[in-house]
Amino acid sequence: MTANNTIQLQPVHIDALTEVGNIGSGNAATALAALMGASVDIQIPVITLVDYQEIAQLLGGGDASVICIFLELSGDLSGMLLHVVKPNFASKLINTFYPSSISSLKDISEMDLSVVSEMGNITSAAYVKALADLTGLFINISPPSAETGTIDSVLRASEDRIPRLGDQVLFVDETLTVGDSEMDANMILLPDADSLRVLFEHLHVSF
Repeated sequence: MTANNTIQLQPVHIDALTEVGNIGSGNAATALAALMGASVDIQIPVITLVDYQEIAQLLGGGDASVICIFLELSGDLSGMLLHVVKPNFASKLINTFYPSSISSLKDISEMDLSVVSEMGNITSAAYVKALADLTGLFINISPPSAETGTIDSVLRASEDRIPRLGDQVLFVDETLTVGDSEMDANMILLPDADSLRVLFEHLHVSF
């Protein structure tokens, strides 16, 4: 990790992030409902700025098993967007398409990963579009790639892909309701050492 000056959020920062979450969740719910052929509701997510070292604890500890969808950001913002899905979430999601019994990561098939990757791609793209629309920034995202493992292992993988990560990240805590099933998931925006300040500057928020 590359050291940078810590940003202290003020109420105006929180308001800007809430607006991103509001727009992004609406876009994501519409897109997922079309994909899944089911009603989808996403509560307005809580988006917070946290220290990189806090991520594992927020996700349940470094040894927790997850599926992680990686999307690289390029253009006016550089970094990595991670969509973190736990096995129980993946099972509920996949079973909206076809029967599948998933109790642990070893039960995940390539087809299952493809379904989860598409969900992560759609949801992540919705939030990136919200950021781009609100900031006027050009943000490109790569096709998604999926990995399974512990939270610690997927975080190490992100550092290997983006070596100039900053010390702070945007942590998105979201709750989805698909049909009558409620699911929790998280996204993490890992910006490079300069992109976080660029983002807030284009949200017209000063420090």
